[in-house]
Amino acid sequence: MNETILTWLIFILAFGGMVLVHEFGHFIAARLSRVEVEEFGVGLPTPGALTLWSNKGFLLLKSGKRIEIPFNFRMPLNWNYLIEREVKITVDQVRDHLVMRSIEVDIVEEQERPAARSQELNHVYVDRNGKVIPAQETEAETSHKTIRAGKTSGAMELTDTVREVHPGTRFTLNWLPFGGFVRPKGENDPNVPGGLAAASPWKRLFVLSAGPLMNLLTAVLIYSFIVTRAGVPTPEHIAITDIVENSPAAEAGIQVGDILLEGNGQTIRGYEDLRGIIDPSEGTPVVFLVDRNSEQIELTVIPRRSETDQRVVIGVYFAEQYIYQPVASPIQAVQFGTRATYNSMRALIALPAQLLRGSLPAEQSRLIGLKGIYDIMKQTVAKDVEASRLPAPPNPFDQMRTLGIVASLSISLGLFNLFPFPALDGGRIIFILPELIFRRRVSPQLENMVHAAGMAFLLLLMIYINVMDFINPINITIP
Repeated sequence: MNETILTWLIFILAFGGMVLVHEFGHFIAARLSRVEVEEFGVGLPTPGALTLWSNKGFLLLKSGKRIEIPFNFRMPLNWNYLIEREVKITVDQVRDHLVMRSIEVDIVEEQERPAARSQELNHVYVDRNGKVIPAQETEAETSHKTIRAGKTSGAMELTDTVREVHPGTRFTLNWLPFGGFVRPKGENDPNVPGGLAAASPWKRLFVLSAGPLMNLLTAVLIYSFIVTRAGVPTPEHIAITDIVENSPAAEAGIQVGDILLEGNGQTIRGYEDLRGIIDPSEGTPVVFLVDRNSEQIELTVIPRRSETDQRVVIGVYFAEQYIYQPVASPIQAVQFGTRATYNSMRALIALPAQLLRGSLPAEQSRLIGLKGIYDIMKQTVAKDVEASRLPAPPNPFDQMRTLGIVASLSISLGLFNLFPFPALDGGRIIFILPELIFRRRVSPQLENMVHAAGMAFLLLLMIYINVMDFINPINITIP
């Protein structure tokens, strides 16, 4: 398959899938919390969406009767139109339930039509040329139209007024199949029975948190799959890739390409081993056993504290080299996936501090939009295809760079939505905290105004970021 087509296919499925997974988390949490969901849509909301199926629901009548709405019952108008209106329903008795088979409701429409002309002329109307024109008098005309839904008729007929409507969830396919959305009932109105805003604060907190948590769980599963295919990377040794000028390592004679084997008799296999040797050794000589061109030599280094970040360093850049061992069990794979997700989260959370310190290159510190993500993914897809053609790549992870990018994007989406900014899940959670702590709810009207302003700002920010992706494309090379 052409790499460009493959990249577009992976990009749409990956990005759209992450959004869909996020919304599915909200949906599952809402159902578990008994919060009604009016619609779960695949794709962006568009007019004329195709209804795939509808869940069971129910109506409550003024008489107190509960009428069950069967699975996939199609109603040609919005169910909320029935509230406080008289309807004619046919039902069947199924065990202890009344199950609706058909429903009729009258729709009253008012139309304007010209009024009857009076013989007495009270006013004269002229146009700009002075020509007399007739006055346009109208009067309201009421028309009635009966809407009927249901393919069969039930054994019993009821005529009553609808008090409440709980129609179940519509699952729709929209014409822009990119991502998805969830429309909870009464999302912003606490006066709607069974809606999200009317639920307890703990339930609302659970529903709002579930979307980001589902993204993080997805990343855990992706990393677990990667390690299952590639094996568990176990550090074998550290290879020096660069040396800081006038650093302790440079003064001791360490060279690029050296492999650190031991430090003061302790084996060095990875970063944690090296830090465990250097951290407690400020100003104290450390004897390193180094492999240089298959010859082992000893070099003495005196670590010192860096003025930049106040860490004890020897002044080297290095690469951990790994061996890959088969996964012993699914539990080990999930443990690795959880650890990899945690490390990625920690790195993302540390970005603002690194930006303030100016320790990140400009290309790594900018926000990117859809084009930027596509450009990065295009590189990873090309490298994965290239690695797949090798008989046995030295690093099995080289064939799954794109999956790693997808996991990173899922983590980014989850953390971004937890950011405490209006309109985001984190911003909505902030408004729940006073209710949990002080037992007082913030005015829903004020909350809705703040979220509306936040949404407007986010839309403008996203437009700016995506435009900048075209004006000033990113220049990042995936290793």
